[in-house]
Amino acid sequence: MEARLVTLTPKPGQQQELAAFGTHAAVAEISERPGNRGFVLVAHASGDRVVGLSLWDLAADAEASGRLFRSHMAGVAEYLAGPPQPAMCSAMASSAAVLARS
Repeated sequence: MEARLVTLTPKPGQQQELAAFGTHAAVAEISERPGNRGFVLVAHASGDRVVGLSLWDLAADAEASGRLFRSHMAGVAEYLAGPPQPAMCSAMASSAAVLARS
């Protein structure tokens, strides 16, 4: 399993706008992609960082979603204080019950 992590630094007061974009656009669009196992957007309590995590069956699945990822980053650019910090990672451990497809 592969993961795409992206760390975002919102402009002051823009964390809720990032959350709204994640809820209304990213979740639905990412969930429809082949090989996707889920997406979560989490915020640091201080409000100065937001992290997105998408899980994929294969690296090729994540790579195939690259255009969508870039589109999402362009869609939230106005809310960010700096450029997104993306990283591709390999999952080393997981909860199979949480990630299992029905």
